[in-house]
Amino acid sequence: MKRLKISQVDTVFVNGSYPIEMLFFYRNKIKTAAIIKALKYLSPQFWPLFAEYKAGLLYEDSYTEEVFINEIICKEDFNPEADERQLWQKYHTINPEKMSKLFRLSILQFNNGTALIPKMNHLAGDGYSYFYFLSLLAAIARLSKKPLKKAVLRRLGAPHHQRTVLKDFHFNKTKIKSPLEHPDCTLINEAVSKKAVKNYIRKIKADFGETVSTNDILCAVTAKKTIENQRNDFGDQFTLSIPIDVRRNIKELGAKFFGNGIMFHTLNFNLAEHKEINIEETAVRLRRSMPEVNKDSYMNFLQDLEDKSRQSAVHNLMPYNPAEGCLVTNLSRMPVKKLNFGTGDPDYILLLTIGKNSAAVLADKNDYILRSAF
Repeated sequence: MKRLKISQVDTVFVNGSYPIEMLFFYRNKIKTAAIIKALKYLSPQFWPLFAEYKAGLLYEDSYTEEVFINEIICKEDFNPEADERQLWQKYHTINPEKMSKLFRLSILQFNNGTALIPKMNHLAGDGYSYFYFLSLLAAIARLSKKPLKKAVLRRLGAPHHQRTVLKDFHFNKTKIKSPLEHPDCTLINEAVSKKAVKNYIRKIKADFGETVSTNDILCAVTAKKTIENQRNDFGDQFTLSIPIDVRRNIKELGAKFFGNGIMFHTLNFNLAEHKEINIEETAVRLRRSMPEVNKDSYMNFLQDLEDKSRQSAVHNLMPYNPAEGCLVTNLSRMPVKKLNFGTGDPDYILLLTIGKNSAAVLADKNDYILRSAF
């Protein structure tokens, strides 16, 4: 039986918090059989995704179709034009809240198409890993009748799982304190035009001499909106938290690393000093506070997590505290074009993961969509 130590970053998610779960609807139906075969075919290479967690270790387990995949025949149409909150209410419980393993895929066959709802425990990996696996799963499903090409693709796409390659570590707790859950969050979608973001970037360059990113602007907009809506809930302090993917900067991880290849960056606000939050100034502050991502800075980040764990400050092992700030995750570059299971790209996408004071950045043709939960 294979065993794998989890990383320092993984400890943030051992309580099952912040699972990664989305609904992908396809107007052209997908055959369930092709997905079932593809999932089983990839399970040996992605075994930690199908593993069981116990006290700091992931344990390989036999692949059982009934545990990881569920098909539901829905004798109705799926309506992508319905209110997003209503869709969330209807479909966010299709996969169980607590899963015995780290992955679950529900396939909903509607009269007018197919919806896929893959749910991954964040302990298994981050958003990059989620789409890495789903992209390969889609490609293998498309090649179901071409065994040679399928075998080559599986070999080329095989990930590596060594989570403690930079620093030996062993976490011995099974669960840590869960963050507060807020099932009655209000969902708000706000469009920010891509043109407006470019204008902000140009203006900041002219006024401050600073080159900021699109993500800097969108995080600043989110911080402003969150504080305006809930200033009285935060007291004098507010923290903006942002996950940063480190794969391309840490050669020991690299593009094929399957796990949590992230670090968290925070920007603190003293609300007593900031009566109004200015988007341009906040974007500049954020850019100037961003750490240089390299092996040394990442090692310091890992060491900080180790220290918290060793000091039994496990309640601090979470990506953000919703009572003190918000988390912004940028999903605008999701590889949607790679989620073609043989009948075309998804026609509708719904993020099912909700955390109090969290925001996800999505992309439309001419706009960025800020999907916030308050």
